[in-house]
Amino acid sequence: MSGAGDASNGERQRLLVDIVADPVCPWCYVGLISFQHARDQLSGAFQVLPRIRAYQLNPDTPSEGVDRAAYYARKFPDETQRAQMVHTLKAAAAGAGFRFDPLLPTRLPNTLRAQQLIRFAHYNGAQERLSVSIYDAYWNGDADIGDTETLVALAQKAGLDADHARRLLADGDNAAEVEAEAENFRAAGVSGVPTFIVNERTGFSGALPPARLAAALKQASDHTTLN
Repeated sequence: MSGAGDASNGERQRLLVDIVADPVCPWCYVGLISFQHARDQLSGAFQVLPRIRAYQLNPDTPSEGVDRAAYYARKFPDETQRAQMVHTLKAAAAGAGFRFDPLLPTRLPNTLRAQQLIRFAHYNGAQERLSVSIYDAYWNGDADIGDTETLVALAQKAGLDADHARRLLADGDNAAEVEAEAENFRAAGVSGVPTFIVNERTGFSGALPPARLAAALKQASDHTTLN
């Protein structure tokens, strides 16, 4: 009998991976890039289907955002601890094959609008492309990803209609749906991101290096099936 990931019959097993993440989480940035490499490693045996799901680490952040350095100084008052966190993040990014400066962004925005667009882009086949664009804009360009026009420009760059994106971001009902999705993950026990949920059944958290992430996804697939 063939194993769950056996591609000897020429057919790849479908692997649905929900990535619960927040664009202002640096570990989510590392996790998203690591996932892309892990997917490549699994591509011979699996058809990996990602869905990026909404989560808000700081849902009470005002719409105009707050000073990021001041926020983290209050949350982590030990300067040595903060420096170690930056070092660890840079090392994790290098392990995923890229570089970024976790200290570059100056504002901590409310990410509800960004999450609205990411969710919408799933239905247009542009979700991963838009998500990477939003993460890159924030972490490498200090973009205000809480700002409507900034997000509309990123949506348009990802191939989405600008007017549609602008209307979506003004839709209170849509915002409420995204808030509910994020809260549902929190209520279900998600307390750290990124969290990877395989075939809507088995989940684990952490921005693992690509090889370890691929192995973890494969192990989770052994306990689930998706036809």
